[in-house]
Formats: sequence, C-alpha cells, structure tokens
Amino acid sequence: MENKTNNQVADFGQTLINWSFPEYQQYQRGVFWYIGLIGVIGLLLIYSYKTNNVLFAIIIIMSAVFLTMHHRSEPREMEIKITEDGIVLNNTFYEYADFRNFAIIYRPPEAKNLYLEFKGSFRPRLTIPLENQNPNEVRNLLSEYLTENLERENEPLSDFLARIFKI
Repeated sequence: MENKTNNQVADFGQTLINWSFPEYQQYQRGVFWYIGLIGVIGLLLIYSYKTNNVLFAIIIIMSAVFLTMHHRSEPREMEIKITEDGIVLNNTFYEYADFRNFAIIYRPPEAKNLYLEFKGSFRPRLTIPLENQNPNEVRNLLSEYLTENLERENEPLSDFLARIFKI
C-alpha cells in the first residue's frame, strides 16, 4: 500500500482546493420573527379548521415544531475537497461523472455559493457555501472537469426564501 501525502485524499487523487463551512446557515431570530411565525401558524390553523382539514393542521403544527427546534443545535462543520478525480464532501466521494454541471453565484454578502447539479432528477443539488474562497479559482478548477451552467444568474428560489425568512 502506497503512502499518501497530506494533499491526497484516500484514492481520490490529489486535492486541488479544500475548505470548511457550516452545515447550514444559522440565523439570528428576534422576537418579531417568532411573533410572525405564531401569527402565520394561527392563520393556517384557522384555515384548516374552516376547511375541516385535520391533516393540514397536523402538518402545520409538526412543521412549526421542526422550524423552532431544528436550529437550536450548532451546525456541524463540513469539509469539501475538490480533487483530480471528483469532489469529497465530508468523506463522501462524488465522481465528476455524477454531476451535470456547476454554477457559482457570488453576490456578497448575501449569496456566495457553489451549486453542483447531479445527473438525474431524483438527487437534490449540492449547495456549497464558498466562505472566503476565491470564486474565480474554484470556477477555473471545476471548469476543467465540469460544464458551467452560465444560464443560472441567481440563487435558487428555495435558497432565497430560506435566507429571507431565516429558515
């Protein structure tokens, strides 16, 4: 078995660039955010009562509990490594052949993300915060292995709404 240097990851080739980022964005929520959440939940529960939709009420209550409890714990530190053979995300290896394309949306301070789209429609895209990485360096490295999606000019609606509503 051959020795691997510090810039090599298992059998995934030489590491070209790597960085760490939190598992999810942890937002500071004020009192008004919680008051707004309670108001929206109340309106939705009234709607479910008026329409006799018990299942909808249960889903609303479960979602509210999930929203308030999910971000109480500290996010795990994730690590990405872009290597010669693919991308390693917290010890999970993805070959470049697994991806359709990539896009970088860089509009600091709101959006600084790398988006990796999988081939096939059943796998969600990977959203990787760039943190303090130079987006041009990341773009140049990935362009050697993947096609860049130049049509994506804005962050996905789901990411935008999550940032605006602090969820």
